[in-house]
Amino acid sequence: MPLPYFMRAADMIGERATRFEGGMRIHIKLASLLFIASTLFAQTPASAADVAQMLQQLSPEQMQQLQQLTPEQRATLMQRATPNGNQGGAVQIAPMRDLPARAVGTGRLESDVRSDSADVALSKQEVFTARNADIPVVEVSSQAGADKVEVRRSYEEFMRESKPMEVNTSNLQQYGYDLFASEPSTFAPVTDIPVPPEYVLGPGDEVKVQLYGKDNLELVLTVDREGAVSFPQIGPISVAGLDFAQAKALLAEQVKQKMIGVSASITMGKLRTIRIFALGDVYRPGSYTVSGLATLSSALFASGGVKKNGSLRNVELKRNGRRVAAIDLYDFLLRGDTSKDVRLLPGDVVFVPPIGNTVSIAGEVVRPAIYELRKESTVNDVLKLAGGLMPKAYLDKALIERVAARGEQKVINLSLLGSGGSETIRNGDVIKIFAGTEFEKNQILTIGNLKRPGKYAWEQGMHVSHLISSIDDLLPETFLEYGVIERETADTREPMVIRFKLGELLDPKARGGELDLALQPRDRLYVFKRADFRQQPMVSIEGQVQNPGKYEFKRNMRLADAVLAAGGVLRDTDLGYVEVYRTEPTSHDVKLIKVNLALALAADKVNDIQLQDLDRIIIHSIYESRERETITILGEVHKPGTYPLGQDMRVSDLVLAGGNVTERAYLKQAEITRYSVVNGQRRVSEHFPVDLTAIMNGDKNADVVLQPYDVLNIRRVANWRSAELVNIQGEVMHPGAYPIEEGETLSSLLKRVGGFTDKAYPRAAVFTRESVKAEQQKQIDELVRRMDSELAARQTTVTSLRDAALQAQQQQALEAGKRLLDKMRESQATGRVVIQLARLQQTKDSEFDVKLRNGDTLVVPKMPDEVLVVGEVYNNSAILFDTDYDSGDYLRQSGITRMADTSAIYLVRADGTVDVSGGGWFSSSIGDIEPGDTIVVPQDLERMNVLDVALDWSRVTMQLGTSLAAMKTVGILK
Repeated sequence: MPLPYFMRAADMIGERATRFEGGMRIHIKLASLLFIASTLFAQTPASAADVAQMLQQLSPEQMQQLQQLTPEQRATLMQRATPNGNQGGAVQIAPMRDLPARAVGTGRLESDVRSDSADVALSKQEVFTARNADIPVVEVSSQAGADKVEVRRSYEEFMRESKPMEVNTSNLQQYGYDLFASEPSTFAPVTDIPVPPEYVLGPGDEVKVQLYGKDNLELVLTVDREGAVSFPQIGPISVAGLDFAQAKALLAEQVKQKMIGVSASITMGKLRTIRIFALGDVYRPGSYTVSGLATLSSALFASGGVKKNGSLRNVELKRNGRRVAAIDLYDFLLRGDTSKDVRLLPGDVVFVPPIGNTVSIAGEVVRPAIYELRKESTVNDVLKLAGGLMPKAYLDKALIERVAARGEQKVINLSLLGSGGSETIRNGDVIKIFAGTEFEKNQILTIGNLKRPGKYAWEQGMHVSHLISSIDDLLPETFLEYGVIERETADTREPMVIRFKLGELLDPKARGGELDLALQPRDRLYVFKRADFRQQPMVSIEGQVQNPGKYEFKRNMRLADAVLAAGGVLRDTDLGYVEVYRTEPTSHDVKLIKVNLALALAADKVNDIQLQDLDRIIIHSIYESRERETITILGEVHKPGTYPLGQDMRVSDLVLAGGNVTERAYLKQAEITRYSVVNGQRRVSEHFPVDLTAIMNGDKNADVVLQPYDVLNIRRVANWRSAELVNIQGEVMHPGAYPIEEGETLSSLLKRVGGFTDKAYPRAAVFTRESVKAEQQKQIDELVRRMDSELAARQTTVTSLRDAALQAQQQQALEAGKRLLDKMRESQATGRVVIQLARLQQTKDSEFDVKLRNGDTLVVPKMPDEVLVVGEVYNNSAILFDTDYDSGDYLRQSGITRMADTSAIYLVRADGTVDVSGGGWFSSSIGDIEPGDTIVVPQDLERMNVLDVALDWSRVTMQLGTSLAAMKTVGILK
């Protein structure tokens, strides 16, 4: 705990008067600090800073006095500073605690105010929508629709004007028993409150006596079993049976007589406990030990409270077998009277008898409940117990439900307006107070275009002028030619409509006259907007303004007002004149009015004419009377396009307007195309060159003056192309990307890169081209589509076969075809073009000296040392090259499967070419095998009996397969 807390506590203790022992005078704050320091240091070790801060609170004189105290004196001072050590002079500081917020429910009165009746809710709805009020006549499409409207209206009236005479009694509870619903854990006020003078002392009570004067002592005297206290220097004094005031006076008198020069201060110490009994209809009857200050109600709480079948109005206190007091707990609950809550003595019995007669009251009362009767005998008495009637109670009719002598039930009508409240009640009666209807008899509603629409109270002799007395009561745009009063007919209460002219009522002379209609209760007065009965007046504006469109027409509106409302005119507006098309309101003829727009905007009254409803304003552009002259620049400029022709504009001006020429521009000569009309009959064009170089150098003679609609075309220099690159990698002296010119060949590129390295294997070089790759991929995709379609058709044929063996064979072939198709879908074109780079070195300009294109790639690998065997072999692998081996030797090492077609074995050379001259099993006639070559053993398609189109696959994708095989062999593909 922070040290300042203890310092504040010491200050509070120090406010007491100074009292010291042995003639030594020291402020009580010193003793308080001693106590605080000892307590603090005993619980938590104090730091040097804490001790220093505490000692700084003492003056030098107090520090000197503190050092002179003996241990006994310090102990005495700390005892006096202790909150439990001296009741008369100590203050116990209790820490603050936060209590949780208690939930507050909605009371019955609050519910009545917040819940509007059906009539009030309907009135609010009509008033809130008053700004858009409609004539109270409902549109129907048929007789059935009219019947529905009538049924709905009658139901609404029923809901507003009727209230069933029903009261819910299912939630009624016995009054007062919830007082004991939550048992308190302690009864602290019983021991902490001051001891009253009439408290009777008995064995076990403590009396504290403080002597001062000649002798300073503090004594704690306990009343023994014989009722006496042993007083030192005086002897035993009998105090049992005396109240506290008598005992205090007796002890003070004895001290005064027998101890000369000594005065006494007498207070109560600990109080004795007494044993009492709680019996009868309590929750936990038995014997209880309570404080000597306990009362009858304390005993009820200690025993758990009164049961529902026990009486709250006749709780008895019995002493020595006799009834000495009785308490009515309703006095507690209804009036707060505790005068009869007597204190208990040892051996007292608190007895709760059975409950007496009861009456239930429900409905529109403050506290509906079941009440126990004592002296109450009439309905008014029960109403007082229930807190009285609610404001919405219906007093004309109430009911008493009663059980007669023989057990049968009957109902008694009751009126609370007269003498019905004096009706005698009986045990078990149920009084029901009903709610009044939600029908307001004297209301008048004003609905519509009013400043304060809403509900008003009807009075005798009330007219429309009482609610609408002047134009100030209306909102703007009110329709003064028509108003409606909706009223119920007197005989059938059907709604009727009464029409009046609102404008005529605003004349003061008309008040109280024939036009000023008299109002009746529950009338509804409707006032409408002018827009509800006519189209909104407007004018339209078109042409050269910022925001053309339709605008609201207002009285005294002029031409300039409409133009400015549309955002004003544009830069190319013709201010010389403006057209206004006016529609006459009676004949609807349209006439044209022309005025000067510039003068109208300058507030000239002749030209700034007043507008009328439906006027149409058209503002023109200056280019409607003359052509907008333009010129065009095309070709190699940064901003080609059409530009306005300026006065004396030349070619150089147009070039600058177009963002100047680009680097691709041909500057020696540009071309101007000029159009002209011959004799006003036909248009002809002519083309003539201009020297753009001279113009750019400032030659005025070459810089032609342009005419309207000229077109300047700046051409591009010949043979201008964007930079094209080829990529060469592998075993060349300087691999990388190189720009090329049109017509450059592969031999010139090899010369530029410095030729091959000593590790290069030109025979296996791979040359790829993007256009070839796209075409190959297109062929692969087309073949996949054809095979997919053929497989689907063949599947249907195989399914229809009746021969099971043939069907199984064909199904197996189909599965093989599907596997082949899956492999084809995964295949990607390489774009390889077969070249013979070794022969290219010998003949520079031979047919193999390829002309390069943008994106071409050449890869020159190293010399491989293996031969690849793939296809229908047991071991698809690379075998080390041996000059003595032929194709049969390589095939024997790989092992041919039984699915292989040995008559179709072919060799893929490292340069991408295919040698299919071989044939026969393990034949050596395939050709000489060189490093990087690939031997391909195809599958026997006839044995598979798959598809005829598979032969096309083997031919079309030959180059793809051979290229992949060769590229993988020489190490280009990993």
